[in-house]
Amino acid sequence: MKKNKNIILSISIIMFVLGYVSSTLYNGDNTLFVNTTDFISKVLVYPLVLFILGMDIYEKNTKELLKLSLYSIIISVFINVFCFSIIYLIQGEKLLLFEYLLKTNIFTFISLTYLFMYFIKKYEIENQILWGIALLFSILNTLLTIKCNISDNVILGSLTSIIYSSSNYQSFSFLAWTLFPVTGYLFREIIENKKKVFYVFTSFVSLFVYIFLLYYSKYVISGGPLIDFDHPYTFYHMNIYGGLLNISLCIFIYSIVYLISEKIPNKIYRHIRRWGSNILIIFLVSTLLINYIFLLITGDLIRVNIIETIVLFIITFIISDAISYFINNKIIESKK
Repeated sequence: MKKNKNIILSISIIMFVLGYVSSTLYNGDNTLFVNTTDFISKVLVYPLVLFILGMDIYEKNTKELLKLSLYSIIISVFINVFCFSIIYLIQGEKLLLFEYLLKTNIFTFISLTYLFMYFIKKYEIENQILWGIALLFSILNTLLTIKCNISDNVILGSLTSIIYSSSNYQSFSFLAWTLFPVTGYLFREIIENKKKVFYVFTSFVSLFVYIFLLYYSKYVISGGPLIDFDHPYTFYHMNIYGGLLNISLCIFIYSIVYLISEKIPNKIYRHIRRWGSNILIIFLVSTLLINYIFLLITGDLIRVNIIETIVLFIITFIISDAISYFINNKIIESKK
């Protein structure tokens, strides 16, 4: 199970770095490349990571969940301050600085998820009720997004969109995204002691569901507006349709990874395990590298083509991997 987790997390962090380099530096002269990298850097990152998060939560006790909730909010503040706000302060962009001081990120949602699951475990809420709560949250988010949109007030919109998709000032609203860690949590219990035939079955069923939902979705490839009530699948503010669509993809990918994991040579898996284990450090280092080296030093002047984007992605990932390896093995491990 840990091997599957490392493979999926390594895929996610690779796709994140590629997507971030592309969205930050690419000149956008090839629409297909833009749409493809944007799509995979979202769909193959956040839903999968939160799905795996839910599986991890299954193994945690309530005390650990409270600690992890606190650590996650500290990381969230670190990202806002050091990855974005300081840059805009140096550049004199007061409006962007103000917005980022209010802005949350995926770690804010993760912190709320740990806290939510703390109460679920503490009061021993049954799985059927938990799944019902997650579905209710998603439905409620969809209704509130339509009825209570607050896009004209930065402060109020930022605060309310932490809970539901009230505006485009925030991403990863709690009600919209809870479905992913909860499904991962429940899936972890379902797969206990399951054999290969189970994963063959889930891979076929989940793929069928994904294709079926995708066929009827008006919003297949990213590129539309952030919030558009006409589309059943808007990524950062997805409604229940988009949630179920991406969950079916998460289950399909996990099932496929299980089926192929034993065929991966140990020499290759050694690197995959390192990337999966160091995903947080690689995420932070790559974000800092791209923001400070490319945005702060060059301003908004640098724009590169496809080949240069791929080369910069490889360089960024290698440096981030090396730094994360040094931090994890030379600093963290030496203090244990």
